[in-house]
Formats: sequence, C-alpha cells, structure tokens
Amino acid sequence: MNKRVKDVVDAIVSAVQRVLDEREITESEYRTALHYLMKVAEQGETALLCDVFLNSTVVATKARLSSGSTPAIEGPYYRDDAPLVVDRLKTYDTDDHKPLLIRGTVKGVDGSVIDDVTIDVWHSTPDGKYSGFHDGIPSDFYRGKLRVRPDGSFRVHTTMPVAYQIPNDGPTGALLETMGGHSWRPAHVHFKVKAPGYETLTTQYYFEGGDWVTDDCCNGVESSLITPDMVEEGARVMNIEFVIEPVLAHAGANS
Repeated sequence: MNKRVKDVVDAIVSAVQRVLDEREITESEYRTALHYLMKVAEQGETALLCDVFLNSTVVATKARLSSGSTPAIEGPYYRDDAPLVVDRLKTYDTDDHKPLLIRGTVKGVDGSVIDDVTIDVWHSTPDGKYSGFHDGIPSDFYRGKLRVRPDGSFRVHTTMPVAYQIPNDGPTGALLETMGGHSWRPAHVHFKVKAPGYETLTTQYYFEGGDWVTDDCCNGVESSLITPDMVEEGARVMNIEFVIEPVLAHAGANS
C-alpha cells in the first residue's frame, strides 16, 4: 500500500463529502456534475479544468516551503525542445514588434553565482497564440533556452506578449461564465530555471498596469511577479533577479 496516495485521496474524498453534505447537494445536482465531468473528459479539458481551479493552490504551497523566487503555474504550452538562443527569440516578421528586453541574474539563496544555469523562456505571440501548439506556428518561435553567463547574468530581446483567453468555448469556459467569471489571462512571460543540484524554478512574470493582471482567471498572479513599468530606448524592460535553492528532499507519491 502507498500510504501517501491513500492519505491524500482520503482527504480529498472527505473534503468533497463534507461539501456535499453542508451544501445539501441533491441527487439531480450530483448527476449534473457527473455529466459535466464526463463532458470535460470527452472534450480533452481535464488538465485545463484542473489548472484553472487547482494549480495555483499547489504552487502556493510550494512557495510557502521555498526560500527561492516565487514559483508560478507552468501552463500547458511548455516545450522541452526549444532551441538554444544567444540574445534574441525568433519572432515573425509580421509581428508588430513592440520590443521587450528581459534581463537579470540567477543566484543561489546565499547570493552565490551558480554554474551551468539554463533558462527556458516562452510567451505568446502578439495575437495570443503559442508556437508549437497553435495555427502551425513553428516551435522555435517566441521561445528559447538561454545559457546564463559566468557572472550569473542573462538578457534576451523579444517582443511583447498580450493578454489572451484560455479555451472558452468548452465546458471549462462555460463553468467560469456560470460562476460569473471570465477566461482571460494577463500578458506574461514564462520561465523555467534549471541548474544541476538545484530545484527547478518554474514561474512567470507579468507587467504592471496590464489588462487582467489583478483579475487572472487562473489566479496565478502574485504581487512579487509583477514587474514595474520600465522603458529604456523604446523597449519595455522586464528586470528579474531569480533565486534558486539546492535540491530538497520531498515526500512524494512513491513514499
């Protein structure tokens, strides 16, 4: 028997049972919920539904236990096969080219410079799509891997992402609307910071004053992840100081 799995499943079932009892859920409401979950699975939105409502809670737990930079939800559009880039992400020639400069440092929790650090960077196109997933956009556009310099610094040029709607024509979008919510995410840039012997930091950063930055449908925005409105030589600047921590021993599903 896997005690970790049993303890977590028992706790989830108990929590759901308590809500069913406290809210006096009827048989009809219960059946409606079952049919809804079946529809979610049939339309391939199980991961989307869980990410919208649950992922931010898991990330918040990780943040509470971490001494490094604030983590954030990964989202569904990460690709491990992103190309290595030097100082610029590839963008379409038809992009409206609102320039964005991303720069900063990566250090350990003790302030030390770390060897062999790579950073995956990915973000939306100016029309809210992701390469390798939407409209046949080649997977080497709007994403790439950076090698952090020996002094711990990095910089890369790209163009501004935009706020966009998560898939909203299926059951997940319908549920959000039924609850009086919406399906918009604020403009953001994703990062995955990796180094041997260190915990991988998965996060994303947002723009001060951006649409939906205070009302993200996925509840993924923390104040520490919002970058100030800074412009240099016509480019919006996202300045980030990443802090990563040594690998920690965690209890997991195989315990």
